[in-house]
Amino acid sequence: MPLNWEDVIREDDPYEVSDFRNAAYHLLTSQIIYESAHGQGITYRLIDRYRESFKEAFDLFGLSLKFDSDYRYIAAIPTANKQPPMRLADALILLVLRKAYHEQAIRGNLDMGHAVLSIEEMREIYRVETGRELPSEVGNLKEALAPMKSFGVVRIMQADSGSDQPFDITILPGITALVNEGTLARLADYTVSSTQAAKRDTADGQDMGDEQ
Repeated sequence: MPLNWEDVIREDDPYEVSDFRNAAYHLLTSQIIYESAHGQGITYRLIDRYRESFKEAFDLFGLSLKFDSDYRYIAAIPTANKQPPMRLADALILLVLRKAYHEQAIRGNLDMGHAVLSIEEMREIYRVETGRELPSEVGNLKEALAPMKSFGVVRIMQADSGSDQPFDITILPGITALVNEGTLARLADYTVSSTQAAKRDTADGQDMGDEQ
């Protein structure tokens, strides 16, 4: 494990120590970077060229790096046993997005690894999977999706001029690195427990009505 980036730079490479520090910080704060994304290409290519060195560096922070050469992204995946808990609202949206991506992939509807959902499609799958509703106001919906953008799993794309909605929701391929298919069981577990809780509440309300 090199103690200094100076020991890593290959002879005749045009990089400086600051380039490595900036690239590491960029990935650390973005969690997923894409070669095709605006402002991320340089970082992607540097880390991809020095994979092993960056893997060793990120391992010190309890993060493993996943390199996807098909869709050209790098993801920093937490490996620490104890991680800060995610807000339930964010966790549900993330799981629903992963489920939607999985379904689009099965149907062969991915475009360069991207799955595009309309607002109504997103609302419907969220309603079906969680029994909850997403915010009705467009501005509030964007705010709810903002953490997903910061995780590097979603882009909000302006809809075509002839569309009756302001934007589309593009699910990025890096979501498969953060949420594997096995994790989707948590969403199923939540849906079952939520439905059972709703039935109990309904039954309790009926019992109270009978008592009156």
